[in-house]
Amino acid sequence: MKRTSLAIFAALMVCAPFAVGQLSGQQSGGSSQSELDGFVGEGVCTGQTMAVGKNPAHNTTGKFHGEKTLDGHWVVIHYEEDQTLANPKPFKVTQYIGYDAAKKHFVTVLFENSGDSYGTGSSSSWKGDTLTFDEIPAGSTRAAFRDIFTNGGSGMSSHTGMMLDEHGTWVKTDEETCHKP
Repeated sequence: MKRTSLAIFAALMVCAPFAVGQLSGQQSGGSSQSELDGFVGEGVCTGQTMAVGKNPAHNTTGKFHGEKTLDGHWVVIHYEEDQTLANPKPFKVTQYIGYDAAKKHFVTVLFENSGDSYGTGSSSSWKGDTLTFDEIPAGSTRAAFRDIFTNGGSGMSSHTGMMLDEHGTWVKTDEETCHKP
């Protein structure tokens, strides 16, 4: 997923005690944990990472595994790209997604292996079949990354990662199409 977060598609350990206290199985405002069921399961993703800085563009393949955790209040997604000649340092991420009933929005915390240790984010709601998280990396005060998930009829069907460039423009970092076997 995203190179910076998932980027994706990570700061759960810092936020978990607060966030878990805010989550409930019966959420108000039309949002519930059942809205995250599409992230549960296993699948394969194929796509491309765009050229960013010194890192060249390359095709990617990877696997994801999503499951409910912490008494069903969170969904945790593990994503690992396959190592190839074009992708010698595959991206790996663990991302938690839940719902903060007090603030009435979805939250995410993610940890990844590309050097940015973790990030947190939020999303006001689903827009059709799309859930978009604006994320703040550790040590920052403003959103710098964006994870966009799309759920199709059988669950998670795509992910797009974006980052805020030096001009304040969102640029695509990666894009994957996912399917469950």
